[in-house]
Amino acid sequence: MLAPSVGAMGPEDQLQLVSLRYTGNWNSRPYATHVWSQEVRFRTSIDVRLDGTLRSGIALTDRRLFELPIAVLSGDMRFRLSQVERMNLKKWVESGGFLIVDNTGLTRPSESFDQSLRAEFQTMFPGRPLIKVPASHVLFRSLYKLDYPPGRAIHHNFVEGLFIDERLAVVYMQNDLTGALDRDQIGAWSHDVVPGGEKQRELAQRMAVNLVMYAMCLDYKDDQVHRSYLLKARRWQINPPEIRTP
Repeated sequence: MLAPSVGAMGPEDQLQLVSLRYTGNWNSRPYATHVWSQEVRFRTSIDVRLDGTLRSGIALTDRRLFELPIAVLSGDMRFRLSQVERMNLKKWVESGGFLIVDNTGLTRPSESFDQSLRAEFQTMFPGRPLIKVPASHVLFRSLYKLDYPPGRAIHHNFVEGLFIDERLAVVYMQNDLTGALDRDQIGAWSHDVVPGGEKQRELAQRMAVNLVMYAMCLDYKDDQVHRSYLLKARRWQINPPEIRTP
């Protein structure tokens, strides 16, 4: 018997995965959130909205942001937020929103995106730097047990995060997770996955699901919603590709 569905915050009782729109290259992986939503719906009992998903993204000044439990901020170029955008993003994160940040640099993590992100967070959250998330954190076992954060590439074997009290409120990844999820208009994968190929893509999909699971349940040990899924998923094993530390 399947566990009951999990609803999301907001007026509609379905989770939406939405990219945040800002002045810059915010939409470098245009179909990734839709594919991500499909994977969450297929692999879990979370009720995810597919039809009518906000593929055009949502502006940081849009009041609908505060109806969303999760949002994705991605890019590979320098950017700068306005004062209003910073204020809204800070308020949303501190109110319980879970922000997933993805550096989508192609051959290596984008230094300009990285510098912009750190500067913005230093302004929004002074005294709360992005720090490495311990490998023992529940994020890496919220549904699937993972040893590192796979993506389209493996530039780093860790993620960084911003903690508010004991809650991991922001996760910053530099392995182009959305690049492993993105498809083109005819449904083919948009990007090759290196160095581990399709096995690594599967692991990236699992990481994507883990992120949503953590956002919705925080600690699965205190939540029965996915116990049957968890027990099954823990038996699925894929050997990870070799990780080369830069």
